[in-house]
Amino acid sequence: MAQTPYTPAGLAGGSADDGESQAARLETFRDRLRIFAARRLRDWAAGEDVAQETLTRALEALRAGQIRNPEALGSYLYQTALRVCMHRGRSAGRERKALLRFGSSASESDGEAALSGLISAEERKRVLDAMGTLPADDRTLLELTFREELDSAEIGRRLGATPGAVCVRRHRALRRLAKILGVRKSTDRDLED
Repeated sequence: MAQTPYTPAGLAGGSADDGESQAARLETFRDRLRIFAARRLRDWAAGEDVAQETLTRALEALRAGQIRNPEALGSYLYQTALRVCMHRGRSAGRERKALLRFGSSASESDGEAALSGLISAEERKRVLDAMGTLPADDRTLLELTFREELDSAEIGRRLGATPGAVCVRRHRALRRLAKILGVRKSTDRDLED
């Protein structure tokens, strides 16, 4: 007797245009994705965030017709969750490097907001004052990057730009902020993400 591949209830049937049923089908993976991400990141709250982002991306892909093989949905979800986890790790590393460049001597946050947890009140005021002098576009981009911890793709969706353009704009905004703060490096390469 041949074994059929696992598919959540109702995945194989139904209309591809039915957004509620697609969301319900994806929801059956939430707990497993949360555990998967929490183990990788060693943080339960971050695991929930990764599960939510993964399900959102999958729903968008289903609606766009990018997932044509329902049996591959589980694989698609876990690969997406893995990529989101890897991106979060890279983003956290870039954030630590950026904060260290601006004078912070602490290396790890205790779960507090990155800016308030890693630098002293005096340094925080200095950075916030400097950010206040930046153009509104730069300030918004840096806040989305470091306060809300969004990736370039999500920031691009919010600002109506491509992820590549977001990276270039972020780089330039960080250079302007570093210049205002008086951070001097021998090369521009040291100021990159």
